[in-house]
Amino acid sequence: MSQPGQPLYEQIKTVIEKRIQQQEWPADFQLPGEEMLAKEFGASRLTVRRALRELQTEGMLVRIQGRGTFVIGPRMQCAIFNLQDVSEEIEEGGGVHLSKVVSLGVLPSDSSLANLLPTRTGLDVFHSRLLHLEDGTPIQLEDRFVNAAMAPDYLKQDFTRVTPHAYLLGTTEVTFVDNTIRAVRPDEEARALLQIDSNQPCLLLDRRTWYGDVPVTRSRFLYPGDRYRLRSAHEASAPQGSLRPAVTPSNSSRRIR
Repeated sequence: MSQPGQPLYEQIKTVIEKRIQQQEWPADFQLPGEEMLAKEFGASRLTVRRALRELQTEGMLVRIQGRGTFVIGPRMQCAIFNLQDVSEEIEEGGGVHLSKVVSLGVLPSDSSLANLLPTRTGLDVFHSRLLHLEDGTPIQLEDRFVNAAMAPDYLKQDFTRVTPHAYLLGTTEVTFVDNTIRAVRPDEEARALLQIDSNQPCLLLDRRTWYGDVPVTRSRFLYPGDRYRLRSAHEASAPQGSLRPAVTPSNSSRRIR
């Protein structure tokens, strides 16, 4: 299992991910306890706990208090385009947008969250957590990780007046965007902020941006499942000399009132 230069917790993550992807540990499978995993990998329980915590953050595992840790299961991937700024979307729908800053600062270098946006050693990663409300109802919890070298004034902004999306759109340049969506069960803090109960699933939109091979941002948007939906419409036309139709996607998100 050992790979030179790779931390042990990362090696443990890789092994567990492989077991899930190969269906050795299928959906709803209960993982062995931390003590058993620590013995298997020759690691401390703290190291195992960090690996499991990161896999929970990435939506592969879920921990149920008093029962244990379970596999969420394989995820289907599809393309998502044109994710609109939440404030514009609310205002276009006739609602009133309000954002609350939950946290804003520099992530400690040893924070597991810093690994969500890997940058060159020594570079800071900024993190903001905002709660977006429509007419007083929480509809989105936004976690955004920003390469400090690409947006050095990010922490100076008043995100109750301008959204991170709007600010970064005007101050950074990106050449590649990757979007994924999956259903997750949020942790206790997220449930409290979104004012939902433990049985309510959420949609997680995960967006990564790069400038060349340099990561710029990673944004994770969490929506209560009963307050949001995604719609996709397509125009299909057959290009000259082709028997297959060309499809131009036009995807959009919609709040559920």
